[in-house]
Amino acid sequence: MRHRFKDIDHFTEQIQSLSRLQVTQLSLDQLECDMWLAALEQVKFLFIKSSCPISVMGEKPRDAIVFSCLLEPDGPCLVSHGRRVSHHTLAGFDPDLEAKFVFPPQVHYVALLINRGLLQHYLEIMGRPDLDQRFWASNYIYLPETIGAIKVYLQQVLHLISHQPSLLQRHQLQTLLLEDCIPLLINAIPPANQDRLQPPSHLPRSQLVKQAEDYLLAHLDQPITLRDLCQALHTSQRPLFYGFQEVFGVSPMEYLKIQRLQRAHRCLQRATAKHTTVMAIAQQYGFWSAGHFTRDYQKMFGERPSDTLKGTALHR
Repeated sequence: MRHRFKDIDHFTEQIQSLSRLQVTQLSLDQLECDMWLAALEQVKFLFIKSSCPISVMGEKPRDAIVFSCLLEPDGPCLVSHGRRVSHHTLAGFDPDLEAKFVFPPQVHYVALLINRGLLQHYLEIMGRPDLDQRFWASNYIYLPETIGAIKVYLQQVLHLISHQPSLLQRHQLQTLLLEDCIPLLINAIPPANQDRLQPPSHLPRSQLVKQAEDYLLAHLDQPITLRDLCQALHTSQRPLFYGFQEVFGVSPMEYLKIQRLQRAHRCLQRATAKHTTVMAIAQQYGFWSAGHFTRDYQKMFGERPSDTLKGTALHR
């Protein structure tokens, strides 16, 4: 199936059918996010492309091992757990570590979800005892010579979903996908090459950004300035600004505005014009200028906040 989303909450609802994940938009621009999914009995191919940078975090499916990467050979990188992940790296396969990615805009993120029992079956057939719990715990592997073949195969699957989805309903093709894809993935991982299990290095300010993010999300309904944030974290503006640019691609205050607009949007979707006003909700999240709030809201969601509130009433 293929879906297109213009609302980050609608996208979150759809992706939660696979796992308990929370998705956050990281831009004031209006969202256009495409999602392609081929859900076979024991393997799922998930592709995501967004017009805006987005953050995805939460639990991975307990019955699967997840392998993820960007399809593009170069360009902006993923950020995972405060690490910049190269285009030659498979990531995210530690089942005990939560998912935490920031996707750049206009790239194809892909996740291959393989049932644990099926994967173990192939590992035994192919004689790969080295791909064990210790390997999964590494969470990243750098494959500059072999990841290209995996990406070519995944691009072919994406083409099938986009242009010939009916073929994927055929049992024969589903069997062929399993028998081709899983061995291709296993063969791409060199046996017991510990050098490539070294995780990407942490971005130098990632821990500071995590502390700031937690603080901002806990105080969305309170007035906060950049100076307040710096004082709370005992830091200066420069490392905080550069840290947010490295991890999220936006400044701390822009990140705060995006989060507040998203919360206001959700409140307006649930509210009724009879019991509240646009400005009552806007002020709840620190927006005191009706003109500025309306401008930013319309840019991000493609409609005026009053239209969201009226639209909610019409659907009741």
